[in-house]
Parts: sequence; C-alpha cells; structure tokens
Amino acid sequence: MRSRLTAAARRLGGRPRILPLAARAICARTVRESASFFAREVLRPPGVHMYRLRSNGVRVAINHAGVDAATLAEVFYHHYYEPPEELAALGEPGEILDLGANIGLFGAFAVTRWPNAQIVAYEPDPANANSLERVIAANGVADRWALVRAAAGSRDGEVRFASGLNVASHIVEHERNSGSATLTVPLRDVLPQIASAGLLKMDIEGGEWAILRDPRFAEHPPRVVVLEYHPEGCPDGDPRAAAEDALKRAGLQTKTIWHGDDGYGMLWAWRR
Repeated sequence: MRSRLTAAARRLGGRPRILPLAARAICARTVRESASFFAREVLRPPGVHMYRLRSNGVRVAINHAGVDAATLAEVFYHHYYEPPEELAALGEPGEILDLGANIGLFGAFAVTRWPNAQIVAYEPDPANANSLERVIAANGVADRWALVRAAAGSRDGEVRFASGLNVASHIVEHERNSGSATLTVPLRDVLPQIASAGLLKMDIEGGEWAILRDPRFAEHPPRVVVLEYHPEGCPDGDPRAAAEDALKRAGLQTKTIWHGDDGYGMLWAWRR
C-alpha cells in the first residue's frame, strides 16, 4: 500500500516532485483565505476547515492532517479536469457521474463549470462522505448535487473497504491485508447510470477495472469520460494500455492528461 506522502507527491506533480513548502503555497493560492490555509498546512491541525475557492467562490472542506490539499491543487492549480479543446463542441452534460467523489473537489469544479448539470457522487469512505455532505450543504446545491454513500462497481452487494486513507481509500475485496482498518460498505452496480451519463469521472483506486471490463461498458458507454487509472487490479502489466484499450473498444477516442512511470495516469475519452 502506498503511503499518503507518495500519493501526495504523485498528485502534486510526482511529475516532477515539488518541495513541500512550495507545494503548500501553491495550494494556498487556490483559496481566498490563503494565509490561514498555508498556516494550517504547516501546523497540520486536526479537523475539517472550510474555505472559499478563488476561481469560482465555491466552499470546500479541507483536512490539513491528510492530503486533501494535494487533491485541491490537482483540480484547481493543475486543472486536470478542464476538458481539452476537442470537447468544446460537445456542450454541457445533462448528468455528471462522479465515481470516487472523495471530499467533493471535482464536484466543486463541476458545479459551476456546468451550472445546469445534475451531479451524482459516489463515495463510500465515511469521513470523506461527511466532508462532501458538508460541502453540498454549505453551497446550497442539494437540488442538483446528490451523494450516494456506496462504492461503485459492476454488481450490487457489499464489499470490504479500507477507510481513512484520504484519496487512497479503496476496496479490499481481494486483498488479504489492506494495511488499514476495514469496514463493510454497500456496493452498487453503476453500469446503468454510466450508460446515461453525459460525463463520467472515475477515480476509484483500482476499482475501475471491473467496470471497464464489464461488457455493458463497451455496449453502452458514456458520452465523455475523465479517468484516473491505477496499477492495482489492472488485468495486465500496463495500466495505460489497458485503460486505453477498454475505452477504444467502447468506441471512445482518448487523450492523455498525464502518465507516470509508476503506472498511474489520467486521460480524457469521448465518443467519436
């Protein structure tokens, strides 16, 4: 299991690595309360703190004892979720399906980037889901941003889940020892929702492979996908090739956002 520091380095640039103080300063500039944000990043106090994004005014919830700030930089400094030029003509999605919503930072981007879209967010980790629920309430957008407290998968049921790992919380269904506390969470078959999604965002720490390999994904793909793929659970030794192959079999064109030597990466995909 990779450490939180490894996850933070990867998301903040592990590509290339940014010095800690410089990284914290970058994160602080994405919110209006930059000074208090930076101080808390240095002091690492417990608890969740609310901030207002400089770019769109949306309120977000950050736990400085974890790596939430690194994810904040991924979305609002690196802008990995800003669609490429090739998607300019596709218009606004009607429904956005956010699988692996974490603390809602992608949703905080999407809620103003596509102001008429409905967002359905899946997040099984209780701490992450609590923060996301707080964000939805703080922004008064419960009418179009819904939280489902469940893991996303290709079947209905229950599954063991390693919680409390921030962005690295994950399903441990096939692991003997996850290296952290586990709990049982609902597992929901999301393939029917994927078929009708205008935009699918998926970052579920290796859980993506069961969804991408399900025949229903190729038969009824979403209109647009933004995917973070992982080596965990990958059906072969090349996660990038496996992800691109699954998306191309579904008739989707792909464009890389970034790819690391460790097998992690992000890409956009859309119907031709």
